[in-house]
Amino acid sequence: MEKIVLNSLFSLVLMTSLISPQVDACQYNLSVTEMLAEMQQMRWVHWIEALSGERPVSTSEGDGKILTRSNLVMFEPDQAPDAFTFVMETLQGMGFKDNQDYEIHTYNFPYEERHPERNWKNLILTIQGTNPDLHQEKVLMVAHLDSISGKETVLAPGADDNATGSAGLLEAASVLRHFQFDRTIHLVWFSGEEYSRVGSEHFVEDYADWLPNIIGVVNLDMFGYDADDDRCFEVHAGTLTGSKGISDCLQDAINAYDLGLAFDLIDDKTAYAFSDHFPFWEKDVPAVMIYENGFFQPEKTCGKTDRNPKYHTIADLLTYINQDTGFSILQAALATTAHLAEPSKRCFSEVPKIRELLTHDRRRVIWDSLPGADLYQVWLPQGGDWTLAGETKNTYWVLSADEGRGKGIYKVIAMTNTGCQSAPGSYPTK
Repeated sequence: MEKIVLNSLFSLVLMTSLISPQVDACQYNLSVTEMLAEMQQMRWVHWIEALSGERPVSTSEGDGKILTRSNLVMFEPDQAPDAFTFVMETLQGMGFKDNQDYEIHTYNFPYEERHPERNWKNLILTIQGTNPDLHQEKVLMVAHLDSISGKETVLAPGADDNATGSAGLLEAASVLRHFQFDRTIHLVWFSGEEYSRVGSEHFVEDYADWLPNIIGVVNLDMFGYDADDDRCFEVHAGTLTGSKGISDCLQDAINAYDLGLAFDLIDDKTAYAFSDHFPFWEKDVPAVMIYENGFFQPEKTCGKTDRNPKYHTIADLLTYINQDTGFSILQAALATTAHLAEPSKRCFSEVPKIRELLTHDRRRVIWDSLPGADLYQVWLPQGGDWTLAGETKNTYWVLSADEGRGKGIYKVIAMTNTGCQSAPGSYPTK
């Protein structure tokens, strides 16, 4: 993202939001404690490595390293592997389904009608709210997927800016799928942020009917650098009353879950405008940007500026990221998102208990039913990964002849009618 403060551009006086988060103080909640315990720092780092080209990935469109996430090439047909496909297929590997759990928002830029398939895209994952009175209300957790450098078409790793945020959304997806919330949560990977926020600008126009129902947006943009190890970061809230409510919830979460963080709150006209929270501010939707300690704020908690000198260069690599501080900030952001969405309970307290039944011509996978399950996903190993064999409302799966020649290793996931998942049951058991 652009990191040059142009206060004159933010001279617009933002009026009080039409909707402010109507959430009780974000005090300790057992379900949120379980979510934070389920988060894995090394998994988050693993996804940062994948998105910044520090390890190879495998996608349906090609294998190799993601050396750049530049908008100029990410959606071109000869770019493989590309970050967008990697994120989408990682969600599929979690059990999320296209046009049911996630959708692709192709916006009319930059090719418009000339090459619509090459227009830039956002990815939107939905965790459906379950409270009949509140599920229409929405909480968004967003980050920009794209990166930039002086050689962006060939090399723009963007480990901090903004693989930290994009990997953070993947980590959030891996955890939130196991819990139910009163309100609906949307995780959104924006493209085009490095080009004047075109992805989020188009989003607020194309999804204008969502805006009255959005009670808060948490924007993760570049929060992994902490060279002085003071565990201090910034929250840019601007002048909307509802945005201040989100920052209050964030502070409550840091205290409630003993995350050992401090942040400077920028809640005036100097708040940063050049990231994906700003189009929401322009529509009077409460939003905050979570950002590392990049700006000097006189008499504030963070003290001196501690800014990543490698951002927007080919040297924006994992080696410069403070993994402990960054992960704690991600935990605080997830806890805030969860509180805003009002967590109700874990979807399933147990996992499917799987057995195998062999006959002379067929291999069957069977399991005990779980209360509240509407269907089950059956997963089989393929190479070094897992592939979805299918879904069933039954408590058994008859393997095809090809599947039956496998290794006798299975996973089964129970799901509710809103897509909330159990942890996988495995066979053989570990």
